[in-house]
This record gives sequence, C-alpha cells and structure tokens, in this order.
Amino acid sequence: MKLIAIDMDGTLVNRQLKVTRENSETISKAVEEGHHVVIATGRSYDEARHALEDAELHLPLICVNGAEIRSSDWEILSSIPLTFEQYEDIKKILDKEDIYYELYTSKGTYTDNREKAFEVMKDIILTSNPEATDDDVEKAALRRFRLGLVSVVGDFNKLMVEKDLEVYKFLAFSSDTAKLQRAFQHLKGVGELAVSSSADNNLEITNSEAQKGVALKKYAELKGISLENTMAIGDNYNDVSMLEIAGFPVAMGNAVDEIKEMAAFVTKENDESGVAFAIKRFLDKPHY
Repeated sequence: MKLIAIDMDGTLVNRQLKVTRENSETISKAVEEGHHVVIATGRSYDEARHALEDAELHLPLICVNGAEIRSSDWEILSSIPLTFEQYEDIKKILDKEDIYYELYTSKGTYTDNREKAFEVMKDIILTSNPEATDDDVEKAALRRFRLGLVSVVGDFNKLMVEKDLEVYKFLAFSSDTAKLQRAFQHLKGVGELAVSSSADNNLEITNSEAQKGVALKKYAELKGISLENTMAIGDNYNDVSMLEIAGFPVAMGNAVDEIKEMAAFVTKENDESGVAFAIKRFLDKPHY
C-alpha cells in the first residue's frame, strides 16, 4: 500500500481517545519506509491535532469529513465550506425540529449551549468506545472545553459576519430518532449536501464535495498515487465514501456491521491497536 487513510475515533484512538504506542510506532515506521499516511476524520483540525501531537505524529490531515485537507505541516491545502444559502437552509430545518447542533468552522468549533455540548461529547465517546469508564468519559469531555476545542456563542448568526469565516459542518444530535429522520428527509431537498453519521444519534452535514472519499481521491491525485494502491481503515458510516473508493478497505473489529460487510479485511478493535495490526499484516504484501 502506497497510501494509507485512517479514521480517528473508533479507529486510530482507543477508548481513552489516545493513539496507542503500537499504532504510533507502526505508522511512523510505515512513513519512514516511504509510505504515505493520512488521517481522515470528522474532527476539526484542532481536535485532531491534539491527539496526534500527544502521539508525536505529524501527518497530513483530511479534517471535518473532507472539508479541509492539510499537509504534514498542517498548512491548509484546500477547503470546501458550505455556502451561506446552505447554512441558512440547514439551520432552518434543524431549528424547526428542535435539534441541537454544533458548527465546525475555519475558526473553530462552536456551540450555543455548553451543557448540551458536554453531554454530546460524552455520547460521542461512548459511541466510539462503549466500554469506556465513567471517569474516562468525564475527563475527555472536560478536556474539550479546557483546551478550547469548542467555544460557546450566544447566537450562531453573529458568526456569519466574521471576516473570512467558513462553515464546514453541522454536527447535529438528538436521542429522538424520528426527529433525525424527518430532518434527514428535509435535508435531502437542499442542493449539493452530504449527510452522513458517525453514530445512531447524529447527523453530519457538509458540502457534497466535503466527504472523506472525495478528499482521499484528491489527496491521492496530488501525490500521484493510484487508489488501487490505497488502504482505508474505518469503523462507521462517515467512512463509507473512502472505503468505497480505496483499493483495500479495512474495517475495525468494533465497526458497525454494514462497514464490516463492505471491507476486504476486518482487523482487531481500536483498543487492540487494530490499525497497527492491519498495517503490519498487509503493508509489504503485494497480493491478498
């Protein structure tokens, strides 16, 4: 594999939201041997960067499901924001259904409700890591605010007047699946949107060109690498677009069943350094 694309939550990081030493060492060795490794995540740049810095990894990033592509020096190579018209249409639909959401932008991630943001973060952690302890969940959720990874704003519309701000993604949450389904149906009527999810209780809404698969194709072309020589590793629905186009799609052992069914190989779980296991098993093998 000349190019390896790796999802983050539920894939690269364990239930403590840390990159295991085995994953870090294996990825570093692959890079040293001349392979390209890119992280493809729904996280913002800031949230992805902290996890990688802790593991002493400096890798190119596909952030916010493909809304941003960054180099190994973390400089922005490209960005694909939502238009203002899309922003207004999405906001109207979610507000009508009384669905909580956060905005991922070029200037950070924003919430209009700190308490809900805290509860949502705990849900995200538990979804990717259902066996995480209460202590792990509390610490990770508090860390998000302590590090300034999400900011509280009284009115989202006030952000829209900020110069050079780009809105990359709405991350919407509700425990009411009927509300999410109604919103999903209405969002299908908004032009050029991609609507996916990383859990049963959320919707991730981006420009239709801001998907992991689209960004991975763009990155592979930039490096002159065929998608046939690309491995993609993921665990959830927002990974589908990159798993569909990669020459060798890999599902985590903790992935949802639909992801496992579309994979060429199912590796170990994220708490078992499944990323390292897959890379070690297939990196040097020309045939499968």
